[in-house]
Amino acid sequence: MRKFLGFVALFALGFATGVYVLNTYFPNRGGPTQTVAAPRGDTDTSRVELTRLLEQRPATDPAPTSFETMLRTASQRISPAVVNVDTTGEIATWRGWREVGGRGSGVIISPDGYVVTNNHVVRIQRQVARDIFVTLQDGRRFRATVLGTDSQNDVALLKIDGKNLPTAQLGDSDKLQVGDWVIAVGNPFGLGTTVTGGIVSALNRSLEGAGAPSGFIQTDAAINQGNSGGALADSRGRLIGINTAIFSPVGANVGIGFAIPVNRVKQVIREIMEHGSVGQAWLGISYADISDPQIRRFLQERLPEVKFPANGMFIDGVVANSPARSAGIQPGDVVVQLNGRPLRTIDDMQNFMRRAKPGQQITLRIWRDGQTRDITVTLGVRPDDM
Repeated sequence: MRKFLGFVALFALGFATGVYVLNTYFPNRGGPTQTVAAPRGDTDTSRVELTRLLEQRPATDPAPTSFETMLRTASQRISPAVVNVDTTGEIATWRGWREVGGRGSGVIISPDGYVVTNNHVVRIQRQVARDIFVTLQDGRRFRATVLGTDSQNDVALLKIDGKNLPTAQLGDSDKLQVGDWVIAVGNPFGLGTTVTGGIVSALNRSLEGAGAPSGFIQTDAAINQGNSGGALADSRGRLIGINTAIFSPVGANVGIGFAIPVNRVKQVIREIMEHGSVGQAWLGISYADISDPQIRRFLQERLPEVKFPANGMFIDGVVANSPARSAGIQPGDVVVQLNGRPLRTIDDMQNFMRRAKPGQQITLRIWRDGQTRDITVTLGVRPDDM
């Protein structure tokens, strides 16, 4: 009997504790949420205003007076502009179609509802999600429209039908230095707005993948599943990056996270507004600038008798079953021209591919064994894991 009474008392204590935690930390669970319909479309006026915001120089704010107030103030400035992004769609399985959902984060960058997030946040497998909803800190919920994506840089631009929304002040990622304090704000594991702190661990980091861009910000601020598309802000609460990936042997934060610099995000947004989705075309090669001193030194050591071209893209890998492989391109080739135009820097190649479309035919002038030849390639669709 005594054991039974002890069990009942322990159960009652656990139940009371659970009720207290739910009422204290989740007061609005199950409460009504206001959902606003999808926008009728962005207007020329709103696009002009967004362009002005992208080109606006960051304000010069006074330095924080203490470490404590620095992080607190930064969090208060950026957090209202960071939103939850929920997606729903269908995938094909051997049992038929199955509905699935995803969660991520985003950042409002204009008062009338432009939101930037990651490309992978708004997609379910290769397709843009059927339903995308954006939820603000105050509980307002909006249906979002995808205006365009850039799969290579992992950026997506959304539009919601809102006015006078909280917005993030855009910083200048070119001024970042290793050791600068930063905060990461997002929606990890669907918990809601969460702030973590750290420093800029490194700059100009590269991630694996053929043709993947370099220049990522590395930080030890905790980034987990659901943080994708959220904000990386400086010590004054200015947006300096969009969180996009982590390096982890266990699938969770181990202090190595990566963000897309905001200056690159600005450029991508301009391209999306002009061209729509970019970065979908796929050639299937990995390459390096042959004018790079390290590349030339490597080739000179391995093949001292070969006189390589002064400019072009040295192809060091060709993906199996890719458009490049099908067209006959081989490792060791050097692309010296693209559609009749000389390739002088790696940016020439990357900028062209970002704006190219799947199915488009391009002509590459290839140098191989001292001779040049023209090869026509039909671009494919970039696979999900590239």
